[in-house]
Amino acid sequence: MIPAQNLTRLFQIVVVSLGLSAIMAACSNKNDDPGRSGTVVATGSAEIGGPFSLVNQDGLPVTQDDIQGKPQLIYFGFAYCPDVCPLALQQMGAALDAVDPSSEFFQPIFISVDPERDTPDMLKLYVSNNGFPKNLMGLTGSAEQVEAAKSVYKIYSQKIPDPDGGEDYTVDHLSLIYLMDKKGKFVDVFTHASTTEDITRRLKAFKKRND
Repeated sequence: MIPAQNLTRLFQIVVVSLGLSAIMAACSNKNDDPGRSGTVVATGSAEIGGPFSLVNQDGLPVTQDDIQGKPQLIYFGFAYCPDVCPLALQQMGAALDAVDPSSEFFQPIFISVDPERDTPDMLKLYVSNNGFPKNLMGLTGSAEQVEAAKSVYKIYSQKIPDPDGGEDYTVDHLSLIYLMDKKGKFVDVFTHASTTEDITRRLKAFKKRND
């Protein structure tokens, strides 16, 4: 957990220019494009989370009220992401296997930043990947609904067209795992630079305090 005195320093996240290598991941098929770097300014308190309206992998509506009751681990990404998103979800899965093997304490959630391709049917296949967290909930929606969810969680993403002019594209986005408490309040954040061991240690400490 981030000490309270450091929250002001870290969050509210305002991305002034693309990136910060520790948290900004370019989900690109190009091996020479590991991410972007730039300036991130943090001011105020950690106002992360808020109202949203999406649909899950079964096509059922889900709002912020529906995910409360358990602490949540929330990651924004997309199913066509070749490496950054799978790595983050595999780290989350490994940490949860160590901390919450019964999958009863935490609710892991994957929210798509690519509603154009990430339909509920696509997410239903994606969230069942081996190594991903058990009971992983996939959420998507219309472009407007996804933008609203990104806004309340202070998530940046941008569609990047195929440089060769084809129809394919990728999506640059912040690679963050948010830990929210059972009431949907921000507790902690794991970045693209966090190790599985670090995530596991901090989740164990949180669970011990709140079990």
